[in-house]
Amino acid sequence: MAMENLKAELVVVGGGGAGLAAALGAAENGCRDIIVLEKAGSAAGSTAMAHDIFGAESPVQKRSGVEASRDELFKTAMEWAHWTRINPRIVRAFIDKSGDTIGWLENKGLRFELIQYYPNQVPLVRHSVKGHGHALMKTLRDNCLQQGVKILTRTPGKNILRNEKGGIAGVVAQAKDGEFTIAAPRVIITTGGYGNNKEMLKKYCANYHDTITYDGPPSNTGDGIRMATEIGAATAGLGTVNLHGPFIKPRSDSHWMKMDAEGPDGSQIRISLWFLAWEPAMLWVNKRGRRFIDEGYNLAFFAFGNAVALQPDGIVYTLFDSDNLRRIEKQGLVRPGAASRANWLPVSAATPLPGLEREVHKQADKGDLKISGSWDEIAGWMGADPAVLKATIEEYNISCDDKHDALFAKDRRHLLPLRTPPFYAVKGHIGLCDAYGGIRINEKMEALDAEDNPIPGLYAAGSTAGCWESESYCYRLTGHLVGFALNSGRIAGENAARYLSK
Repeated sequence: MAMENLKAELVVVGGGGAGLAAALGAAENGCRDIIVLEKAGSAAGSTAMAHDIFGAESPVQKRSGVEASRDELFKTAMEWAHWTRINPRIVRAFIDKSGDTIGWLENKGLRFELIQYYPNQVPLVRHSVKGHGHALMKTLRDNCLQQGVKILTRTPGKNILRNEKGGIAGVVAQAKDGEFTIAAPRVIITTGGYGNNKEMLKKYCANYHDTITYDGPPSNTGDGIRMATEIGAATAGLGTVNLHGPFIKPRSDSHWMKMDAEGPDGSQIRISLWFLAWEPAMLWVNKRGRRFIDEGYNLAFFAFGNAVALQPDGIVYTLFDSDNLRRIEKQGLVRPGAASRANWLPVSAATPLPGLEREVHKQADKGDLKISGSWDEIAGWMGADPAVLKATIEEYNISCDDKHDALFAKDRRHLLPLRTPPFYAVKGHIGLCDAYGGIRINEKMEALDAEDNPIPGLYAAGSTAGCWESESYCYRLTGHLVGFALNSGRIAGENAARYLSK
């Protein structure tokens, strides 16, 4: 049976974190007859995969005595972006709303813990959600349903309709049995980014390689950007990608190794081979055997994506020797990466990892790790010139002996030579969280045309909107991707409700 045409006060196209926050924000401000269209089988989106939410001057921070000034964090965001590519009014609106949103979620039953993302991070802005993204999305869904919001899954939006006066008239949606129309004077587009659209990635993203793997939901294909531009919306910020890693390809459970130790919860500690690749004492080279980065310049793995993407084919090899591996086994990781339980309960840095060397050797037959007593053999496995690789290692070892990295000024604490066989090489690539930018918006999350005039009744929020993210992920504002989704969604929903009330 085909869906009948419907009427609503508001249609939200996309049922992820931004979409449900928008629907709930509108409902709590008096909007009724709200319909959420979701392409996938459940309302989840990228937010369901999240761990953290950015917040400034939140109730959690205030109770903990953490000073997280909105003014200072706004300055951090703008200095990170060098005042380019992003609209400061949008950034300000998001940061100013962020603390209130943490309190808003707490009032709905969610609980948060402030944790560091990288060593010595100040201030603590990372609000780790108890239950992670699953709990967050369940809370949003439950509250939407309690408010009478209708969520239609497996029902993507196809087109947005405008009336003869230029305002929004509704949405054409696709159900299993055919298309139907929802007449509505307000539409909020929250369809996520376009990380799963290779054509758009190749068109807009300069550092895109086919070796980059997409880590987000398959539904992020840029549908909302297409729908908005078809009715005259302008675009902004296209080409921003959130790269992270390096990772092993494919990222599968087969690379997780079980240690002979228990975590704080009593379950067995696990570590993936790629966490060794992130350690600052390792040596990184490209496929030609040349070093290209200070491997310890920042211990947040979002920091490395752009540098690796610039290398040939976007490939990196992490090199280390037996002394380094055995040191990690006895002393633990510098950057927290081990975990206990399948749902990712982090284990502190400097936790011994007994059994690590044994388990690493078990990974040698899986194609991403080479163990050898000869750097020439490892160079052959990499496809590099052995003379180039050996020169790189010799230069690095001299820097370690001198306790001074004359090339990239690496912290002397992380300068450890590679001289004790067997030697190890791990092949890595970069992962893509999502690609951002698209619909041009203002600080009210209103969609704009080419003259920067609001399109009456059209809003956009989350990753499908542009000019809120700089050219690379600002890890100092840890959790701001989910934070922007929730806060921009709330702002869009509240403004849509206010417009209707007028």
